[in-house]
Amino acid sequence: MNLRAIGFCLCLPAIIALTACAGAPTPMPRADAVAETVRIEMPVDPRDNGLNWSQLELIEALASEYKARGHGPFVISYPQNAGNADAALGAIANVRSELHGHGLDWRQIGGGAYEAGGYAEAPIIFSFTRYRAVAPACENRWDDVRNARPGGRWGGFGCATEQNLAAMVADPRDLRTPRTFDDVDAARRQTVFDRWRQGESTTSERSAGESGAVSRAVE
Repeated sequence: MNLRAIGFCLCLPAIIALTACAGAPTPMPRADAVAETVRIEMPVDPRDNGLNWSQLELIEALASEYKARGHGPFVISYPQNAGNADAALGAIANVRSELHGHGLDWRQIGGGAYEAGGYAEAPIIFSFTRYRAVAPACENRWDDVRNARPGGRWGGFGCATEQNLAAMVADPRDLRTPRTFDDVDAARRQTVFDRWRQGESTTSERSAGESGAVSRAVE
């Protein structure tokens, strides 16, 4: 083996290492989300007969939060072997009706019993999963951009945008996975198809007060 071949063999590992370093992109900052469990207790007095105003307000608030950011089942846990077990069971029936009235599907509401150990006024426990947005940590400094290599990146690029996204996102779970499509409107689809068969316009009709014209009030 001549000296040129030996030199090539010695340089080859260094070339491979440099290529690997140059090809590894700097990870960009990204907003993320973590799952957390919402757990709220609702006291139930054994003398209660129906839900009071504070309980109704609590159920309305929980239903709104669940519809906006809740995932999985809305779980209702009722006390077993408690002094207020009968009152709690009666309250749950009303709670389920209230949740349905606030827009929750019956299939979204689950439940089960928990051991209360003879506690006189054991609470009803509501729980469901939601996600909390996590913003990336942005450094308040920048590397010298004059020493940029072709195709290079800086971790600070886009960091403020991702922080704003984490602060503004309606449902942080969207940062983890895209939403699924809603069920198709079968009735509307059939109406459009029937109009198309009859040679009619398939667009929605405008009322007399609607117009697509651009206003010329200010010229």
